[in-house]
Amino acid sequence: MAFTLRITFSGLCLFVPEPANGGGTGRMHVLMPSMSGEHDAADRHVAALAYDTGYLVQGGAPTGITALVSLSGQEFTPVVGAAANLSLCGHIVDLREITQRGVDPDHLGADSQNKLMARATLGAGRITRVAPGVCWEWRPGEIRRIAHKVQWEIPDVDGDSLTLVSEAIGGGGGQKALGTLFPMNDRVNLVLYHETSQDLPPDPLPVESQRVPARGFIPHHFAAYYSLFGDSVTTLMPRFWSDDCSPPANPCVAMDPDLGGMPYMCLVAGVGDGGG
Repeated sequence: MAFTLRITFSGLCLFVPEPANGGGTGRMHVLMPSMSGEHDAADRHVAALAYDTGYLVQGGAPTGITALVSLSGQEFTPVVGAAANLSLCGHIVDLREITQRGVDPDHLGADSQNKLMARATLGAGRITRVAPGVCWEWRPGEIRRIAHKVQWEIPDVDGDSLTLVSEAIGGGGGQKALGTLFPMNDRVNLVLYHETSQDLPPDPLPVESQRVPARGFIPHHFAAYYSLFGDSVTTLMPRFWSDDCSPPANPCVAMDPDLGGMPYMCLVAGVGDGGG
């Protein structure tokens, strides 16, 4: 028996490809930068894995009750391998174009220099859909959408259950049990959050309740990404433009609208051309 694993990444997540043998496949690392240091308590982000508790029972049905497990200081590797599709679509802004370098390679291994809240490593599957987000001025005069959620799908996962574990990013301490899940309708859905606490289950802030910022607003959480590239790196911050504009070149398929997420603050980014 095989099933599809769907993981929705929500919030401040940096997609960093690590090619295998120089090709277009390998491992995709999703880095969640620490928000400590220059950020105050109101900017605190939480890294957590969520799923419907119906997955905990073989032959179960959706309960509408969410299990939420902390991933602070942890690496999550749901499927081991090096066959992930490393393509990044146009809704994911490419920071290599700005920094002219990849992330510090330490952030892909055991020595993360305490700059990561959490990390996911994906050895199979690909990006399938995004929440397209709102419109930002990126480079001067360049108006574009930037996603705030990304769906990753891994098809044909073998077995009739999936045992989830994580381990400390720096190694040691053994594995942390996150639950054994049984597919419903041949699929397991997970959500990996890196958000402020107001956006987490069981009662996330609805998108429609968020105040639309003034034109020119800068989502200051975005600056945390640049700490992962090393010292003296060129930076660029998005500036809010409007809620509507044309889709980017090479667009991802849009996921269904849903509650939660921070389209005005916690944006997704990537590192193109092989990542770190």
